[in-house]
Amino acid sequence: MHWIDWGILILFLGYTIWDGSRRGRQAENIEGFFLANRSMPWWAMGLSVMATQASAITFIGTTGQAYVEDMRFVQIYLAVPFAMIILCTTLVPFFNRLQNFSAYEVLEERFGLSTRLFTSFLFLMSRGLGLGIIIAAPSYVLALLLDFPLNSTILIIGVTATLYTMVGGISGVIRTDVKQMAVMAFGLIFSFYWIITSLPADVNFSDSLYLAGTIGKLEALDISFDISEKYNVWTGVIAALFLMLSYFGTDQSQVQRYLTAKSLKDARQSLLLSAYAKIPMQFFILLLGVMLYVFYIFGSPPITFRPVDVTTQQQEEVIAGEMLQQEYQQAYQNRKQAARQLLEARSQEQARAFRAADDHLNEVRQAELERQERITGSSLNDTNYIFPYFILNQIPIGIIGLIVAGIFAAALSSIDSELNALSTVFIVDWYKRLDSSDRGEAWYLKSSRAVTVFWGILATLAALALGETRSIIELVNKVGSYFYGSILGVFILLLWVKRANGFGALTGLVSGMITVFLFDRIYDNSATGEWMLIAPWSQIPEGFTKTIEYLWLNPVGTAVVVGIGFLFSYISEKWRNE
Repeated sequence: MHWIDWGILILFLGYTIWDGSRRGRQAENIEGFFLANRSMPWWAMGLSVMATQASAITFIGTTGQAYVEDMRFVQIYLAVPFAMIILCTTLVPFFNRLQNFSAYEVLEERFGLSTRLFTSFLFLMSRGLGLGIIIAAPSYVLALLLDFPLNSTILIIGVTATLYTMVGGISGVIRTDVKQMAVMAFGLIFSFYWIITSLPADVNFSDSLYLAGTIGKLEALDISFDISEKYNVWTGVIAALFLMLSYFGTDQSQVQRYLTAKSLKDARQSLLLSAYAKIPMQFFILLLGVMLYVFYIFGSPPITFRPVDVTTQQQEEVIAGEMLQQEYQQAYQNRKQAARQLLEARSQEQARAFRAADDHLNEVRQAELERQERITGSSLNDTNYIFPYFILNQIPIGIIGLIVAGIFAAALSSIDSELNALSTVFIVDWYKRLDSSDRGEAWYLKSSRAVTVFWGILATLAALALGETRSIIELVNKVGSYFYGSILGVFILLLWVKRANGFGALTGLVSGMITVFLFDRIYDNSATGEWMLIAPWSQIPEGFTKTIEYLWLNPVGTAVVVGIGFLFSYISEKWRNE
């Protein structure tokens, strides 16, 4: 990057640390540190929730996913408005009435300490794992953008977020999130504007949509019902509903936002802001990825967007690489010419020719990725490098720094929320609850800051140890899907199953986790009709694919917890009565 872009980025990081830390001295106890003395306005909470979700994963992964595939990923968010309305009438008033610190402390009165601790432990596990991914995933791409060592990039992100979260608490987190959301929005909107204005003079926005639609890039809805398919309407409306209910209703990183509210009305409004804005925001980001694809129909894309050292002594691979590069350049020219002819003729014949040219170019691109995998001996994918490549090579100096700052902002806004939530659960549900000593508020405040540093170090070390993932955004949702459905099931037992008791809830929770793990390991062969349970460390036989995609693990976990929880509660009650 140019020194001007570096200057903008350094100023942004410095301002973020200062802004997030400056209100930390106002926190005199853990209620001030974790809940901002329940004084936050609804719009700040709502924007903070959106900033937490619109992480660097959204910036990088979603645009790349739309470029490589299409817009069907938006279907995952179809359930968000329904989830928000349900939560605004159920869990939000429930938590607001109890004035609790964590989502899980409410479980103890009804289900006992064991259920509270185990549920909060599952949160610590899921979010602890997820936080390492959230730090590591954008660091790979930011290291490329900055031409900086990967480990140094991870340390910059981890240390920055830990520092201002440790000093500023939830008030600092929310206030920095609001500003970071503005920086993110600028980066996305400017990138979209720059793509549209950088298209050839005779290709307008309508033409771009026509080309994208011809090759299926605008496909956003799939109404076929198939639990082995990741993205369709039924997955988005049914399976994702359980994910969203659990994420927004039982995940401490989200619950903690509306626990800081001045009133029940403010808490509800903060969630409804996400209900109204989430789908349009995701649609826009996906459309940005599609427009990026159209831009590179005319803008000479590289054969792969990720720089990889593929130096080899194998002469046949060297020759294969040269031939693929030549074929790719010819395929690019053919596709561009076919696009021009399609825009002039708008005929079915030209549309078929354009689709064929596009398919051929992507086949050559895939062949090069496979060649690189053979040479390096590792799985390679450039999905998460597409948008950063465009930023570095097309965006003007000065604006690059702002957009990179936006990616940093997206990463920090997710990390700070998770750090604060992890610290809250650890202090409130474990340390303070199990500590028999009568310690003062000052002690627990110091402990809260120390625990924030602990989680920050742990997550940063985990990020340093992690390898790269093929799809950043999918991996985060997969980690959550292992836990969210089962945790949601416990809260359903708490609110709506009057006969549920601690033994039933804990048994159901353990059963739900085991069932989710087993369901995730079921594979089938559609050609032979065979199915098998495959251990995580075993190689998947050729022709076998997953029977159930990860989003459906959420309703599976919820159903098992509620069913087993009710059954064992009933059985244990009968035993006691006899």
